[in-house]
Amino acid sequence: MSSAAKRPRMAYDGVVMAAPITVPYQRFSSEPAHGWAGAALRALARETGLGPRDLDGFSFSSFSASPDSAVGLVQHLGLMPRWLDHVPTGGASGVMALRRAARAVQCGDAAIVACVAADTNQIDSFRHTLATFSRFSQDAVYPYGFGGPNATFALITQAYMHEHGVTRADFGRICVTQRANAGSNPLALQRSPLDLDTYLAARPIADPVHLFDCVMPCAGAEAFVVTTGDRRRARLAGSADHGHDRAPQCLSRRSGAAARRLGDGCRRVVGDGRHRPRGYRLPAGL
Repeated sequence: MSSAAKRPRMAYDGVVMAAPITVPYQRFSSEPAHGWAGAALRALARETGLGPRDLDGFSFSSFSASPDSAVGLVQHLGLMPRWLDHVPTGGASGVMALRRAARAVQCGDAAIVACVAADTNQIDSFRHTLATFSRFSQDAVYPYGFGGPNATFALITQAYMHEHGVTRADFGRICVTQRANAGSNPLALQRSPLDLDTYLAARPIADPVHLFDCVMPCAGAEAFVVTTGDRRRARLAGSADHGHDRAPQCLSRRSGAAARRLGDGCRRVVGDGRHRPRGYRLPAGL
């Protein structure tokens, strides 16, 4: 093992994540991903009082903003960051963007980073996305009859089941629990109850992956801010006082009518049903 592999991971001391925003999802949308990203930034501005010139870091994730990357979105949205990141990794993008932005803030490369993920979904857009997913897929995989990402995940799932003795029922309990959690989220698209028998009886997509194992393409956006605790002296903590009381506590996680507290003196913001702002310090082991 190399010496680099033995080095302990640094903690995320002094870094905070605040004002998570959800732009409610839709099954289909005629709006481009750029419009959803703009809506997320507008909602973020309402929650924090931050404008485009206040953000010196920007991280963007999307599968449907083509031909634009984070560079194109900066132009489209009128941003001027000194730190820029593009994270086109699907469901892992949120955690990856958070970790990268945290290191950027911790190292002083940026002071306030907006992390935004946005996608749109039109009729047949998912098929077109797969057709141009990567040059490797086009040249080395598709000619052999590859059936999309579910076929790859099926191979990974099958190997995991063989190695660890896991059954479809075991995976089904995860899906059933996720659906139960979605039932309490007014922004979730799939809120109807799901039981294990229905899960197991669902049609196969790429065995052992069946219907309820698959992600449903949709349109929507998410955003949050990554900064440092002492940014309470900046505009994020002091601008746009909406009459909420001051709360001299550190960031803490809340549920329901959530509240976020940034640094030691940030104003409390109560969710309006569309956005549920929360905040928390990054755990050292993230």
